[in-house]
Amino acid sequence: MKNIMDFFHSDPAADHTSLLITDEAEACAAVLIACLRANELDTDEDNAAFYTTIKSRNIFIGYDAKELVATAAQFFEQAGSPAALIDAAIGAIREQTRLPLFYHCLDVMLADGIVTPRENGVFQYLKGKFKVEDELAWKALEVLVMKNKL
Repeated sequence: MKNIMDFFHSDPAADHTSLLITDEAEACAAVLIACLRANELDTDEDNAAFYTTIKSRNIFIGYDAKELVATAAQFFEQAGSPAALIDAAIGAIREQTRLPLFYHCLDVMLADGIVTPRENGVFQYLKGKFKVEDELAWKALEVLVMKNKL
């Protein structure tokens, strides 16, 4: 079974004090991996939305997908929690990138069509960090939940 850490509390052994991500593509991949690891029900390997996003979105052109995922996973381990990782990445993500990334994050978290309590926590945290309006965020959540029930 996966080790499930509380969303807002860091792993005490993690060294997140010095973590600062400066590359936008790496920061986006880090946020996506934080969302991927928020799922309490599925394994990371089963999430096609995550891997399709890493392999196909414009922000990741020119990067090796496997290396990007490995780097993001290392950042996650260093940060110790999804919230700490999102905090370390947010400064490198341009304003115009945040809303599309938010939608991809929702797609990754909701790939199984279920909103778990931890995923809801990540949704709320990202909504605040990315400054997404409530109505827009809830509509996106509703659409992606329905889309992923197919």
